[in-house]
This record gives sequence, C-alpha cells and structure tokens, in this order.
Amino acid sequence: MFYAFPVKEFDIEQIIKISVDFMQLTLENFEKNIERKIVERGFQYFKGGYVARLEKVGENEFSALVSGSDNYDVFVKFDDKTIVEHECDCPYDWGNVCKHEVAVFYAIRNGSFSDTSEKVKSLLKNLHNDALRRFVSNLLKKDRTFRRDFLREFDEDFEEDDEDFEEEDYY
Repeated sequence: MFYAFPVKEFDIEQIIKISVDFMQLTLENFEKNIERKIVERGFQYFKGGYVARLEKVGENEFSALVSGSDNYDVFVKFDDKTIVEHECDCPYDWGNVCKHEVAVFYAIRNGSFSDTSEKVKSLLKNLHNDALRRFVSNLLKKDRTFRRDFLREFDEDFEEDDEDFEEEDYY
C-alpha cells in the first residue's frame, strides 16, 4: 500500500506491553502509566483538599466527590490491587484517566476515606420493595443524571441526548 506521508512502524511487542501495563493500573504504578500533566494536576487536587466525601461503598469500591470548576462524582473499583474500573462524570475526553480520578487514587492510597459499605449493605438488605420503588421514583424525578443512568440501564430503546458543556481546562 502506498502512503503520501510517512507511516511510523509499530512494534507489536511495544503495543502489547503498553496495553498490558494500562490494564494493570494499580495504586502503586498509576503515576507511571498516566500522562504526567494529568498526574501533576491530580496530585495538586489531592493536596489541595479537593477530594471530598471519599467513601468505601463496597468491597474494593470507592466513591468520591471532587470539586473543581464544578463538583464531579468519581467511582473506582479494584480487583485485588488492580484498578478494574474508574469513571468520572466530568466532560474530559483527552485520555482514559482525568485529574479528578488521579486525585481520588492518591486519596485512596493515603487511606483518606470512610467505610459506609456495611451500613449500605445492611440498609439494602432490610428494604421492602415498595419503599425502594418510592425512593427510586422520587430520585428519577429530581436527578437528571440518575434518570439518564436508570434509562440507559433498563430501557433498551433509550437514546442519549446531546448535552453542551462549558469548556474547562481538563488536563
């Protein structure tokens, strides 16, 4: 095949190593596997006290509120020591991990969290279906994000709507 511009040859072993390293993101190695600028800004957020309400919400699962130009919800899940899931509701889309998630990684590593997992598990175990349905129904009316997530999960015909976000420097 002929290209009018130079094409960089990729070594398949390098690609596999990069993929494996990223898949093995841990609290011990995330700084090496995430863009330096994101790590530095995440560390600044952590040191500046922008990580609020960090809670252990399940076995190896953490939820936090990170403030910045807005408040963002961050969720992190581990399988043993490996980070297997991480998400933030900020609109950052320049990479796989944002500064808010990095700030939470630092806070978890620091042990700066409360453990609400057993309390939540106990409450859920003792809830009656009617009470849960009433609660979910009220939340669906009041919380657009929860409503969108609920519909995405349970409505097979659900289509995303396009939302405009104000620009922020996210990296």
